[in-house]
Amino acid sequence: MAMVDSKLFDNLLQERSLLLFSVAQKIVSEGLGQLELTRPLLGNLQAESTQLEELLDSYGARSNSRWYVFRMQIAVLKNYSSAGYELLHLKHTCQGYSLEASREEFLAGTETALAYVAAFLFCALQNLLEEGEGFGWPEPEENLGLDFSELLPPGRLPRDRKTKADNSAEELVIQLATEFLNNTEDAKFLHVAARSKGPEWRNLNFDRIGEASMRALEMRIHNLQSTYDTYVSDSDTEACDLNLPKLRGHISIVLHILRVATIFAHFYERHFSLNAEALRCQTRNPDLLGDLFLDIFTHYLCRYAYDFLSSARSLCQEMLKKYAVISQAHLPIPPFFGFHARPSALVSSIVQHYGSEVRLLCGGSSYDAGRTFDLFRVNGWIDQQKRKYVYEQLDQLSLHELVAKVRASAIGRDEALLNILRQLAMKNMIHILQYPPPVAAIIENSQDNLRELAKNVIVKLHEQRALTIILDLKVTYEGDTRVLKDLRLLAENSYGENEQGTNIALPKALSYLKHYREEN
Repeated sequence: MAMVDSKLFDNLLQERSLLLFSVAQKIVSEGLGQLELTRPLLGNLQAESTQLEELLDSYGARSNSRWYVFRMQIAVLKNYSSAGYELLHLKHTCQGYSLEASREEFLAGTETALAYVAAFLFCALQNLLEEGEGFGWPEPEENLGLDFSELLPPGRLPRDRKTKADNSAEELVIQLATEFLNNTEDAKFLHVAARSKGPEWRNLNFDRIGEASMRALEMRIHNLQSTYDTYVSDSDTEACDLNLPKLRGHISIVLHILRVATIFAHFYERHFSLNAEALRCQTRNPDLLGDLFLDIFTHYLCRYAYDFLSSARSLCQEMLKKYAVISQAHLPIPPFFGFHARPSALVSSIVQHYGSEVRLLCGGSSYDAGRTFDLFRVNGWIDQQKRKYVYEQLDQLSLHELVAKVRASAIGRDEALLNILRQLAMKNMIHILQYPPPVAAIIENSQDNLRELAKNVIVKLHEQRALTIILDLKVTYEGDTRVLKDLRLLAENSYGENEQGTNIALPKALSYLKHYREEN
């Protein structure tokens, strides 16, 4: 492709930058102390920088040494005017939401973030004017009558539209609450970032809290808000359930915070870490690229995104409890080693995910399926049933020939026991996982007869996971049908493990358990 004439391109950029440079001249001449971010000002900066960025990129300015720094300042103005607009939205609208977190503390953090954005925009405007001067452009006009003040009358418009009757709204609320829980299970990375402190900031894993993670979560939240606005807003169901507008407020605030966090993460990864010198702000205001940035990113953006998400998750769990349909499901136990750590943790994670109570019933006892340690207690009943079963099977085996061979010293007791184990395995009563089974240490110094010895060996080998006793046992789960549906899916997939006790893939519907697995 032919190279553009440098003079023509220079004239084009000068002409297209006239309004932005006039705004820059006005703001810089008044000083940072007089800069008040308003939506008219930020809207102007956003519009002008967007059209200039698209023009510059269409000519390849990012790869051109003359225009690269100019292009960088335009990127700062575009992104941070958007961030400022989102922060102003939070400042002006959070008063109308019923928030679970401290409103005053959140607003104070919002003001700090706005001051940071204002300083960054001011720096970029200063740099822009210097670049124009270096290009030999004439000084911008100052007296264009630019006024970006924003005088807002108090109050709100009356809410006088009729609600819409929608018989399916209740089902959609259940679906929305379930999807919200499923789509935000992995947001705990925000909490990790929020708890970090300087100088640990430098060790933050931006592979986990970077732009890609923020944007992915932002898009999921945006989709949930769209679902709410399309199907739940202005419905009779919304008017009757106070938790619904409260949930909508939390979703909105999280979405706007994540939009700002995405911009911050983008600049940290793309510019602060790789080419901070092109920002030209180190000497003007070193705090812009230092601890102040990371403090706002972690202790304001990540913290409140997580806090409001957690509150929204609690609201969803409350709504699911309200609309719960209680039922029972008779499901098999974990097939290999009962309710040990992994299957118990997955069961309790599903129950905790939905926030409703689920009981596990067996042997005349009731257990809390949302508590891992309570599920461990079920193993007492399982082991009792397995021992009873295997003892009954052993009692039916004819051991006369083996006993005679042992007495005649034709074979040792260990060989006789291996023979018994093979017989049971052939009948699909046990599954030997370690071969040959380590029976010698178990039978040493034992005076039991061969049948009793076999019972003891099987119990010990089962405890050591050298074999598993195959018995089709079922327990009853009692609780909300939505939770039982996921528990059934887990049971159909061997409670997430194979006979060696290692993870196996879970179906997509249980993908929210991935975060638990990564943590453990």
